[in-house]
Amino acid sequence: MIKFFRKIRYDLLSENKAGKYLKYAVGEILLVVIGILIALQINNWNTARKNNALKKTYYLQMLQDFEKDRIRLTESKQKIDSFFVRLETYKEIFEKPDISLWGATTEMGKVFSTEEVKAWNFESNTNTINTLLNTGDIKLIPIDVRNIILDYRHSSSGLMDYIKSQSILIANASIETQKLYGGPDLPTRIGNQPKLIEYFSDEKIALRSLLELEALLYENALLLKNVDERIHHMIEDIDDITEIIEGEINE
Repeated sequence: MIKFFRKIRYDLLSENKAGKYLKYAVGEILLVVIGILIALQINNWNTARKNNALKKTYYLQMLQDFEKDRIRLTESKQKIDSFFVRLETYKEIFEKPDISLWGATTEMGKVFSTEEVKAWNFESNTNTINTLLNTGDIKLIPIDVRNIILDYRHSSSGLMDYIKSQSILIANASIETQKLYGGPDLPTRIGNQPKLIEYFSDEKIALRSLLELEALLYENALLLKNVDERIHHMIEDIDDITEIIEGEINE
């Protein structure tokens, strides 16, 4: 092909046809430019196709992450609901006349469930979002969708920070109570310990124990109430984001 064009140029020059040669040269330049433009267009098309495929992969991964978050948050919300059911049951004992102070304290202990607390998991799965940020591929996501996803990530991080800070305050407050009254299973182990029985038989000790535990219970209930509200909003956000991402995939 190159030899063919070269021969044409040579023939035109040898025949002193400068005008025709100029037109030919311009036409050849235009062909080269058009070829370059076509190559660039094909390259852009291939790049766009690869980016769309990568974006779809990220979307599918995010849908899996959000679904796991939704399941985990829903389970945690159910645990919180169970806590408040037990709390209401505890409050009902005060409707009875002349309740025992230690009896009330024992019933209060049933409100707290160590196993349930261990089962609560508020940590969101942000692996895909972090990958998008770390690789710079976040630019593949449309700005409006990107902002919604990052807002969710911020809400998740804020929830964990709130829980950690409040839990530390409650834990520190409970230390003083534990120093006075020992572990939660101590009352079941003092049957053969007359001095301990005498100590815990003191109504002033019982009253102080009840009031301090009531304070801790109130702080814990307040924490869980706020967490429950945040979880509710996060689940709504997940549903909205899921709908948006599914729309993006189907475009």
